[in-house]
Amino acid sequence: MWLGGIYIITFHSYDHFKKYCFKIASNKEIKLVKKQYKAFDEFEIVPGFLNQLKISKKIDFKDCVLNKIVALFKSNKIDEATTTMGYLGRKIEKFEKGEVNIYYVFTSFQSMLGMEIEFTEEFINSMNVKDVCYPSKIRVLEITETTEKIYSISTDGIEGKGIFGIYFIYDNAGNLAYIGKSSSCVVTRSIASATERKLIDFLRIEIRETKTKSDIAIYEAYYISKFKPYCNNDLIFEDETTLSLPELPVIKTFKRDVSNDYFEFKYSYVQSKVYDIDIILPKLNDSIFIENDKNKTLLESIGLFDKYTMRKEAYDKCLNEIRENGYINVSDLKFNI
Repeated sequence: MWLGGIYIITFHSYDHFKKYCFKIASNKEIKLVKKQYKAFDEFEIVPGFLNQLKISKKIDFKDCVLNKIVALFKSNKIDEATTTMGYLGRKIEKFEKGEVNIYYVFTSFQSMLGMEIEFTEEFINSMNVKDVCYPSKIRVLEITETTEKIYSISTDGIEGKGIFGIYFIYDNAGNLAYIGKSSSCVVTRSIASATERKLIDFLRIEIRETKTKSDIAIYEAYYISKFKPYCNNDLIFEDETTLSLPELPVIKTFKRDVSNDYFEFKYSYVQSKVYDIDIILPKLNDSIFIENDKNKTLLESIGLFDKYTMRKEAYDKCLNEIRENGYINVSDLKFNI
């Protein structure tokens, strides 16, 4: 049977599974060693262990663990397959001896085979913490609300193509944070630089035009050495400059009201988190759900998705509001000048 592009085999017994794997290895002219044969013996406990817990409605899973191993054999990952088999078999033995919690048994299935095993809500809600199969931790879906800002600036007077020279960026406290240069478009470069250095909430940017492009590097080095902005790394020295160059005129200033020039957008999203069972049990309510397909579908049906999806929707809506009010996102300035 084909399922999701993978051919699924129904094995009649564990011996059937072993012979099938041995046949794959033989067809690939791979000779198994003693340690790999031993892994099959260690792994024999695994399918029965999983099926018994599924029958008792303590866990649920979709993938067949035997087919997961077969897929590794078919992909020429036989060493990986037998190592995984031996490890998982021994992990279950440790659980049965009380040496490891069952939660960590199932995380191994996820990390090694990509096999998702979920504890059923019925079992978790039983709160039977004395059951050896009751997990010490559980993964849940938590609805989280957060608020972010988009820093804005009025579109009035924003132009400047072809201007070359030096720019000064002042942070939201009015301190000189960075000095840079551009020989093509200093306006565009200054905004890009503010974005790159996380100075998007700047108080102002001053644009100083040089007479020639040859002057740009000289003036950049001069101003950095003279004013020592804290975001510049090069050309910063402990002593002071003894040279004095004529001041460049400020031909353009982008000013922002840092207390008001931003728009907030709020959104809720679903995140997957792991909690200690004793901490999360009292909190299972309308904002925290046991992670499983049913609850994922439930949350999606009411329009709640992962952070990326929900943030993009709220962000795009906020951008439209900014534009309707005659403003522009500061980080988008470099694309609009």
